[in-house]
Amino acid sequence: MESYETTKHEHEGAADSRLRPRLDGRRLDDDPDACLARSRARWLRRCLDALGERPTHMVALGRDHGSNNSAFFGNLHIKSLVTIDLAERSRTGVLRSADGKATLVHVSDYRASESADLAFTHGVFDHMPELERAAAAVLVSRSLSSGGVFAVWQRNPWSPGAIWSSRPAVPGGSPVLTARETRRLLRGVGFDIIHTTSPLFFPQSLSWCEPLETLLAPIQMGGEYMVLARKP
Repeated sequence: MESYETTKHEHEGAADSRLRPRLDGRRLDDDPDACLARSRARWLRRCLDALGERPTHMVALGRDHGSNNSAFFGNLHIKSLVTIDLAERSRTGVLRSADGKATLVHVSDYRASESADLAFTHGVFDHMPELERAAAAVLVSRSLSSGGVFAVWQRNPWSPGAIWSSRPAVPGGSPVLTARETRRLLRGVGFDIIHTTSPLFFPQSLSWCEPLETLLAPIQMGGEYMVLARKP
């Protein structure tokens, strides 16, 4: 379960070690990105539990090639995952995991079907021009069934670590989107906003403080924020 198998739509040799989709929920190497991915998934699970949501089919929008799959399957308890690859130049086509639970598809080959009940993205919208953001949000909406939930994670420009840099920019020079701007984007394409929280206050070395996130997240000064929205 550690590599994708190519489908008839895909070139040979695409399933290589860079995909790393640990679909059985086993831990990835404890590098900072893997730890953050698990923290996001755990926080999202906590929020979904509070809403009484038990999603099974998930779509993820971004440029991840499987490194977050372990966090998704291990913490969200989903049954299937489709990752939409937004890379401008990609030979992804359509790839599937050996057990069929995870699919990686380039956006040019993706066909929305309103079958997912959970969508996820992290750090994607602030890399896009404004019109492309709206188009991407519409694509997610068309992928979700009615009542489906969309979790949008972004870097928080109002975290203590970011305030020093006065509206920090993402690589390439674009300013980081505020939570208000993200909510406006989602409302503009028809989503209803459930709530906004901002966890990830503590570095990996202080992971034992994670239970405090529940108290601190409403302050919205954590390292990232999550806007949770619902498709009507």
